[in-house]
Amino acid sequence: MADKPIHILGIHDGHNCGATVTRNGVVVASVCEERLSRVKNEVGYPKKAIENVLNIAGVDASELDEIVYASLFMHSREHLVDVGPWYTVGLREQRIRATEPKDYQKVIFDRRKRERIAEVSQHLSVAEDKVTFVEHHLAHLTAAYYTAPNHQDDRPVLGLTCDGAGDGLCATVTICRGNDFVRIAETGRHASLGKIYSRATFLMGMTPWEHEYKLMGLAPYAEPERSRAAAKPLDGLLTFSDDGLRFTQAGELSTNYCYEFLRESFERVRFDTIAGAVQSFTESMLVDWVRNCVRHTGISDIVCGGGVFMNVKANMLIAALPEVTSMYVMPSAGDESLSIGAALYRYYQSSQQADRSESTLTDLYLGGAFESADEAAAIDQARSDMPLDVSQPNDMNAAIAELLANGEIVACCRGRMEWGARALGNRSILASADNYGRVDEINRMIKMRDFWMPFAPSIREEAASRYLDDPKSLNPWFMTFAYQAKPDTRHQIAAGSHPRDHTIRPQIVTAKANPNYHAMISEFEARTGRGGLLNTSFNLHGHPIVHTPAEALSVLSKSGLKHVALNARLVSKAA
Repeated sequence: MADKPIHILGIHDGHNCGATVTRNGVVVASVCEERLSRVKNEVGYPKKAIENVLNIAGVDASELDEIVYASLFMHSREHLVDVGPWYTVGLREQRIRATEPKDYQKVIFDRRKRERIAEVSQHLSVAEDKVTFVEHHLAHLTAAYYTAPNHQDDRPVLGLTCDGAGDGLCATVTICRGNDFVRIAETGRHASLGKIYSRATFLMGMTPWEHEYKLMGLAPYAEPERSRAAAKPLDGLLTFSDDGLRFTQAGELSTNYCYEFLRESFERVRFDTIAGAVQSFTESMLVDWVRNCVRHTGISDIVCGGGVFMNVKANMLIAALPEVTSMYVMPSAGDESLSIGAALYRYYQSSQQADRSESTLTDLYLGGAFESADEAAAIDQARSDMPLDVSQPNDMNAAIAELLANGEIVACCRGRMEWGARALGNRSILASADNYGRVDEINRMIKMRDFWMPFAPSIREEAASRYLDDPKSLNPWFMTFAYQAKPDTRHQIAAGSHPRDHTIRPQIVTAKANPNYHAMISEFEARTGRGGLLNTSFNLHGHPIVHTPAEALSVLSKSGLKHVALNARLVSKAA
């Protein structure tokens, strides 16, 4: 009789909450709550996501061997929904907070732990002793370490995490070997590089924990010397410890309370210069930190997790360091990845399984898929809103490619939904990328993105070397790195690149990861000679990426889109 499989449910109940089910170390399902609740960057207990991943995995709650929360402590939903009152603070509030009784935080911690255990126990009707916890930065680390494709032997790997903060920390340095993790440095939350970026995002009138990428996209428009000059005050917030492994406060002011400092420092500074300053400072600090860590440990293979590593421009500079031999960044490295890391850590610690290859992520299609009957029902419902032409092509990939080659824009809702922040072909809006005018067309039609924001390209693996150089074989399957587009071919993917600095955030599409998407781009290349497409997420502005065929056709109705490709049906607005 075969051994009973080990099923672990991982839960992240903070901002951008979600759930994951692993089976013997394989990530079989992972979904962010926002896709089901339809509330962007949903926060709190992910009830719908938990039920969804159990359904996808075909696992009853009674069959779970363990349920693990990522983060030892998590704020209540109410605290996380409105950050304004505790973001717009300064040194005065910092000094007042320092006078609070020392046991106050422990009281809150213990109460929240009991509440979290009770919530999942009652929801799933499971015993409370099945519920465990994994520290925030350990979950970030193990999400990256266990899913990395190129570190499966027993060589040491350097694990780096960096984010706003979690469980009192904002950065860690760990030597990883097998299933052993030796943390050699950690930075407390008061010296957080990520908090500076998120508070600058808020200062600029944008949404923290969501719109940091907008600052990154705006930064290249700034004049570099002005940006560097404007960044000088930030040196007064952070520096490094003597060994270079920790970020430390440069003065009394904690980064938790730096909003007023940023407001004063950047008053009457041009908006693009502010973005350039914050990006320049972040890049400089991250690059120096990684260089210090590699030199200190002598380990040049690195894996990275935490929201700061969502900064693809900084990742590009880190990867280019001669000290770095290989680099893997957890796809969608923010807190949405915590449920994956927590579940994998508990599996490998309990099983002491030596072979970690089963956990490697070769694709991110970890959400639900839909049947023909779901498509038919969605079409019937949509016909009440608009006249439709519906066909069932013998070769859907060829049909989509033909439309794209003829200059049409096509949205896809096919196969299993992607996990994470990036659309990777199954819930994407696609267009030929050779005409930069497509950017304005898509923005007017549906996306309404800020005028400075670039789109990204999906490039067929076999064509990748024509568009970018990847000397360290980073294999950018998941849009985790930026690259300079090659000058002689960048016109072919102009609408999928940054118009200012000609960088791209590519998804390299392999036949193994997504056979249909790969075949469709191959069909497109056969017609046009171009091996890449513009790819952006399939959603209305301010809404989560679509999940179901019904949601896809609702967006078709509410936008200027003309074509939606489902699994078996091509749906177009009637002329």
